[in-house]
Amino acid sequence: MRNKRPCTPPGGDTSRPDEAVRLLAQREYSLHAVMDLSQALAQSHDLYATIDALLLTLMGQFGLSRACLWLLPEGGSDPPILVRTRGVDSAHAQIIMASCATPLMERFRARQAPLTVTNLVGAESAPIREFAERAGLQVFAPIAVREEVIGILGLGARLDGEPCTDLDMRLLETSLAIASIALVNGTYYGRLLEKGRELRLATERLEELDRLKFEFLGNVNHELRTPLSIIIASLDCLGRIETEGSPGQEFLRYASGQAHKLFGMVENLLTLSAAGRDAHRSVTASADIVTSVSSYYRERLPGVSSGLRELTCVLEAAELNARFDENQLRAILDALIENAVKFTPVGSKIRMHVREAMEDGERWARIDVEDDGPGIPSAQLPTLFEPFRQVDGSMTRKAGGMGIGLALALQLAEGLGGRLTATSEEGGGSCFSLFLPTELQYTGKPADDPGRKGLAMSNDLSISEADNGGRATVLRLKGRLDVKTSPVLLQRAAEVQANGQNLVLNLSEVSFIGSSGIGALLVLVEQFQEQAGVVRLVSPSPAVEAVIKLLNLDRFLAVDPSEEKALAEIDA
Repeated sequence: MRNKRPCTPPGGDTSRPDEAVRLLAQREYSLHAVMDLSQALAQSHDLYATIDALLLTLMGQFGLSRACLWLLPEGGSDPPILVRTRGVDSAHAQIIMASCATPLMERFRARQAPLTVTNLVGAESAPIREFAERAGLQVFAPIAVREEVIGILGLGARLDGEPCTDLDMRLLETSLAIASIALVNGTYYGRLLEKGRELRLATERLEELDRLKFEFLGNVNHELRTPLSIIIASLDCLGRIETEGSPGQEFLRYASGQAHKLFGMVENLLTLSAAGRDAHRSVTASADIVTSVSSYYRERLPGVSSGLRELTCVLEAAELNARFDENQLRAILDALIENAVKFTPVGSKIRMHVREAMEDGERWARIDVEDDGPGIPSAQLPTLFEPFRQVDGSMTRKAGGMGIGLALALQLAEGLGGRLTATSEEGGGSCFSLFLPTELQYTGKPADDPGRKGLAMSNDLSISEADNGGRATVLRLKGRLDVKTSPVLLQRAAEVQANGQNLVLNLSEVSFIGSSGIGALLVLVEQFQEQAGVVRLVSPSPAVEAVIKLLNLDRFLAVDPSEEKALAEIDA
């Protein structure tokens, strides 16, 4: 598959009438794919959802099984960061940019046009050819905004070995132009929402601080906050009268930023002390914690993803009642998410996981916040929730703060009648778990019961798991397989692959499949084949079958008339 011909124009044999009709149908399909992509990107507020829509749509549109994308971090001084890979081993993709970022960026800054690996000549291009071949990539294309390169797209060869037409290449450049605007707008939108959230929290903190004005800490408030307010206001005034861009203005801007940072530390200190004196009395009520966490996730998603960290949320229960205080739950989650962001590098993954847990006959609502960062040394776990403790307490540490966020979160969790725990392995990420008391659930099985088969994945696509013989898992899809739901399928399939099983997809109730859905199927086939696995499709609906035949993908996808036939083929 890696030796197939790359996407280079021209191409397309129109000597036969039926072939001409097929090519016209493919072009119409491609144009619809671009329109669907533009609509999906316009509606997405998540940077990673935008990237998924772009990669999967292009893969389905051109019949590719490999694609990956790197983005330049803010400032553009560091090498591009791998943010998503589909069908390409992540280690190979990271090695490409670690070794070839400089020559690739030089080429794209000189000429912002797709680069075909097989056309590269000369000794200076040898590393690019070598590492691209290992990853199975044949084309690199720049993603640029106003002549500034913000990312690099890598594409593999077409499965059918056919070259791309001139129209295909124009569609690729058009798709990247649309995506570049969406990526930049998504980043700005995420930062704007994050600033709005911080402003709202600042307002809430000020209201809470007002309640404490007759407490002992009011003296500290007067002694520290008042001078800081004067300092900040004075620095802001001086900054306005300085010449724009002058060294003096830069020094004042830096001093003002540090003063604001100190002001925030003082407020956190006051909040911690107030929590310790029972000033934060919980007002708990029974409510659906799934709804609250989902709302919080949607609020934090744009801001976290704009910093090139992927935030996902897994809900194992459609509804889960628990007793909690909405504001204090958000404060706890804020502390856990901020901790994960602070101590993980760009390109990391952060996952929220909501489920029901049973311990010693008691039922709890459990919320996990997991990251794949550097982890925490085991010797420091016992003191992790103590005030003013940090994993790296030296003056040269990279992450700032006073080390009171987790201590405050623990006090709030205990005030709600719950608890907060942490597990970590150095070099293997961390997991913080919040347990909150629940009321009795009069439902069938708990959400984390291994016998639970039905999984409602989204409003547009549901995936249910059928009984299987052990070697393969059967997933039955119902609904739409498009830019919004394709990543859901990829995530569920990854769990099947991690269990060492093959995959059977029943597509009989898929009402619509877009280019991104086709791209997801090609990714699944490639990923399972990399580990000697098998993916077979069962009873595709007329909508799915028409697209598969239009793109001649029945030569690469294994299609069976029934689940029994597919399982028999796997066992053969």
